[in-house]
Amino acid sequence: MKHPLEDVSMWLQSHANQNIMIRKHELNDLDQARIMLEFVGYSDGNNCSVDDYAACKALLLHGAGVIITDSEEAPLPDGTFTIPVDNLSRTEVRNDRVTLENGRGVYTLSVQ
Repeated sequence: MKHPLEDVSMWLQSHANQNIMIRKHELNDLDQARIMLEFVGYSDGNNCSVDDYAACKALLLHGAGVIITDSEEAPLPDGTFTIPVDNLSRTEVRNDRVTLENGRGVYTLSVQ
């Protein structure tokens, strides 16, 4: 059986060197970021934190990017956007977007 992140990783790799818009819906909050995706990494549990602030397992999207707020755009810290994949409950891969749902929210990635 195929790992649920295999199709997600293939989609991301196929969109390397393209702008990816990331939208994270969490309760009544929407966070947005845009990244020129250079490459994709994976954290497999070596950075777990006691307070669950840092995800144990995560997709790491590397590249130059910005966090988008209502009033401005700020540089993406460390050139990396982290998507926790602990407790991943749903993945959906389409030609134009990817959706990931975990205990923290719903992440939608699309090509810009």
